[in-house]
Amino acid sequence: MSSKSYQESPKVRRLRTAIIGGFAVLLIVVGGIGIWNVFSPMPRELDAGRHYEILEGADRSRSGPIVITEFFSYGCVHCRNFEPQLENWARQLPEDVRFERVPVSFSSAWRNLARAYYAAEELDVLARNHRRIFDAIHVSGLTLSTPESVAQLIDGQGTDAETFRRTMQSPAVRRRLEDAEQRIRTSGIRAVPTLVVDDRYRIDSGELSRRQMLDVADRLIEREREARAR
Repeated sequence: MSSKSYQESPKVRRLRTAIIGGFAVLLIVVGGIGIWNVFSPMPRELDAGRHYEILEGADRSRSGPIVITEFFSYGCVHCRNFEPQLENWARQLPEDVRFERVPVSFSSAWRNLARAYYAAEELDVLARNHRRIFDAIHVSGLTLSTPESVAQLIDGQGTDAETFRRTMQSPAVRRRLEDAEQRIRTSGIRAVPTLVVDDRYRIDSGELSRRQMLDVADRLIEREREARAR
């Protein structure tokens, strides 16, 4: 083998440059499609079955505030990533719209986290602990799969560990959990995060970006407002 250093021929150099350039173009195209899907606005007309699903009983009479429900779990990383955008959107809702959350219990671990959510609400310490629970799981890597583990996290954050643990096991929380599971079945919730508008329309996160989900919700809110006016 020659001791002389290998020099790439012009033909090979051009071929290598063309291949690298082709990959770069492909990455730009794929990235552009992804960005477009995330930030592109919804079309002028919404399609039932594509942008939202109509729930059973959607033709019932309308009264009271328009209720937007987020079905979520602390164990869901997509819910955690959605949270800042959703909170900002919810703060700007008009007075005739009410926002609420329902934790899902698709597994025993998520059921424990749903209990934690309702216990925090019962003790009026949810506001200061909601994001803390998300971050404990998805940033710090805690599992929080038992009442004791969640209680230790909440200890000193508006209540003490023992009070929180007892509240998680209380009849009030058990009833709220049962009501939530009934709503999950009635609304056909299969994945999270999912938004439900006034118990009439379900907006799944499967093919929509987070921004698009909120855009659909805004337009369905307007539809419900017009229906009430009629």
